[in-house]
Parts: sequence; structure tokens; C-alpha cells
Amino acid sequence: MPHTFENRHIVVTGGAGALGCEVCSLLLYSGAKVSMPAFSDAELENFEYREHSNLYAARRVNLADEEQASGFYRQAVDQQGPLWASVHIAGGFGMGKIADTELKDFRRQLDLNLVTCFNSTKAAVRHMRNNGGQGGRIVNIAARPALEPRQGAGMTAYATAKAGVAAFTVALAEELAGENILVNAIAPSIIDTEANRQSMPDADYSKWPKPDELARQIVMLISPSNTVTRGSIITVYGRS
Repeated sequence: MPHTFENRHIVVTGGAGALGCEVCSLLLYSGAKVSMPAFSDAELENFEYREHSNLYAARRVNLADEEQASGFYRQAVDQQGPLWASVHIAGGFGMGKIADTELKDFRRQLDLNLVTCFNSTKAAVRHMRNNGGQGGRIVNIAARPALEPRQGAGMTAYATAKAGVAAFTVALAEELAGENILVNAIAPSIIDTEANRQSMPDADYSKWPKPDELARQIVMLISPSNTVTRGSIITVYGRS
């Protein structure tokens, strides 16, 4: 993997989270230039690679706001050069049965997961079309309930938002196929993070996919060596 991404510019949204940090680690180790928007100052303060010479990080970017998302991508390209790939990890989880889910909560899940993905993708595509015809790579994050809706019982808003991400990914992959912009997504089950362990203390963590395992799948999809895989929703369930 070393040098695979030498001097290639890649945006990673949600880069300060458990999965995002693993993706950034692999990319920076491989020589990539990584740009990362942070919603809050705290995200960057706790980010392991915040001082890395190949990292451009912007503070207080709300990706659910189209103008802010577009502005971030413009600044990132100005700082780091032409955009090769964009990985959209930013999102959020929310439980709630239908009787307990208010419309504002439903819309919040759409904003966190689907609208952020749409705004980031739209901005990324605009810049990929201006990079001399080399194309680009996009990876979104769906989820198991997006592909198996019965898994979304008790979390209908989240499941709906992630199903939207999955459909958006496949439709866009077809739309951009002729431009060598390959669009894919991964669909993890419960990821083995500290937060998930704390919220489900009696679960068998050994069956959950690890963040570094998911990160390797993402990096494979955005690699220049991936010249054929598009429109795929790759399931990453571990043994769960």
C-alpha cells in the first residue's frame, strides 16, 4: 500500500471518528493529501493526525448546509490540489420507535446521513470534473438496515436515511460511469467501537467488524487500481 496514493488529494468527511481516523491513517501513511471538515473544534482537538503536514482541516463546517459544504471543498482544492477521491463517513445514529420519533428527529437523521452525503458528493463531482479528465472515486457509508430493512425495526428514521444513501450511490454510479468517476458504498453492521461497546455491554464484540477492517475496504475502493468496481454496496458484517 505505501505510495499508492502519493500526492493524491482525498477528502474524508467524519474523519475524526473511529472509522474516519482509520481511513485517514491509511491514506496519510500512503502519501495522500487528506482534507477533513470538522463540525466542532473538539473533533480536531482530539484528532490524532491534526498536525500532519499532509492534512488540511477546516473547523465548524456543517455539511448539511450546501453552501458550507461547497465552500469547504473549494478551500480544500485550493490548499491541496485537484481532487481524486471523496469518502463520506459523516453521519449519525438514532434509535426510536415510530410513536416516539418526532418529525424533527426524522429530518435530523436525513440531514445527518443523507443530506450531508448529497452535499459532499455534489461538491466533489464538480471538482472531479475539473481535474483534467482523470475521473475520481467516491465512497459512501450505508448500513445493514439499508439493505435488510427488517434490521431497522426501532430505528426507522436511521434505516430510511441509510437506505437513501444506498439508492443514491447506485443511481449516481450509473450517472457518472462514462466520466470515470466510480461511486460505491460499504454497508457495515454494528462496528466495534468503544461507544458501541458501552451502549451494548452484553454483546459479543468479537463478531463485529473492526474500524480498520472497514477502512481497508474503503481504501481499496478509492484506489487508482480499482478501475472496474462501481455501483456496489459492499456488505461488511463481520460474523454478526
